[in-house]
Amino acid sequence: MKWLIALRYLVSPKSHSVINIIASVSTLAVLVPVAAMVVILSVFNGFEGLVCDMYAAVDAPVEVRAAEGGDIEVSDSLRTALAACEGVADVSMFVERQAVVRHRNRHAIVTVRGVDDNYNALLPIADYMTLGEATVRLGDIDRLLLGEGVAGALGIFSTAIDGVEVIAPEQGFAAVPTIRTESLPVAGLFMIDSRNDASLVLTSLRAAGRIFGCEGRASRIAVSLADGYSAERVCRNIEAVVEGVKATSREDKNSAFYAIMRYEKWAIFFIALLVLVVASLSIIGSVIMLIIEKRDERVTLYALGADRDFLHGVFVRVGLLISGIGGVVGLVLGVAVVAVQQHFGLVKMPSGGFLIENYPVALQVGDLIVILFSFVAVAWAVSVAATRTMIKTI
Repeated sequence: MKWLIALRYLVSPKSHSVINIIASVSTLAVLVPVAAMVVILSVFNGFEGLVCDMYAAVDAPVEVRAAEGGDIEVSDSLRTALAACEGVADVSMFVERQAVVRHRNRHAIVTVRGVDDNYNALLPIADYMTLGEATVRLGDIDRLLLGEGVAGALGIFSTAIDGVEVIAPEQGFAAVPTIRTESLPVAGLFMIDSRNDASLVLTSLRAAGRIFGCEGRASRIAVSLADGYSAERVCRNIEAVVEGVKATSREDKNSAFYAIMRYEKWAIFFIALLVLVVASLSIIGSVIMLIIEKRDERVTLYALGADRDFLHGVFVRVGLLISGIGGVVGLVLGVAVVAVQQHFGLVKMPSGGFLIENYPVALQVGDLIVILFSFVAVAWAVSVAATRTMIKTI
């Protein structure tokens, strides 16, 4: 009954047209911030997904290290034990060390990652190639994949060049370390992000073993997940089955980054929520004007058995209807804008160095639920505040 009366009060003709204008402005004041919240959170989701995809090109879902540090001895029994762990889909071993690369008279300090033949099955470096092919070994020939930044520092813009020298000290505790140098041809260039492009070089596990003097050992073991298994669960399974190792998920390894992304997203959300709260104050004017407009009808309602609490509930629902219309339309408008951007990419990224052409967006149902709850809570609080004050005067 309260909802029916509230709806009648909202849509019935008013004696003063300004009441309709105020109600329309109040609806618009809710609509715009809600639509903006949907779009803003979707943009943050899009960028978070984009960066996570970039991490996926260099960080496996799960990485296994020696529990006490140092390298892991590579053996068939270790591969078999890891492959037998519940939730493990595939395994790849690799060595990672610092080295200097030199081409002609140019040098760069880089991270050299020596990978086995199974690497591309776990980490899709081939999706980020800008030149050449993502193959670090062709028959008996070991090759290099260079980040675009490394290639630029060395003056390399083609794979048809002389070999690039990889220079590294032999690992160990000798008073005078042995410097190892090996010249390898360039198979291709990749572009992931500015950090990896400027520092990462890939080669074969065999070549890295020769360069760093660590044949038969691996710095880390990359593990991919079987369908339906979480990284945390697989980490527990690996540590329970394989002794002397520590398994870490990609999220745990980059926990600081993921935390910052979440904090930024929800900080922007609360700023937009503050705008919604301020804009929703216009609902107070709409409710107050309607209370004054319907003052003469109180006698009829009292005669029908209504009391002050009943009238309070009616006008609270009027405020909820005003904000509800604006909020629902804002949600629909925001979702429509995001859907158009996803399918047609109307808004382009600024030119210069970006891996994508269009602004990335991604809708999440959880975000829509939070936004819906937020504007309903704000509308309820504003409507109650306005009505509780004014009902005492009629």
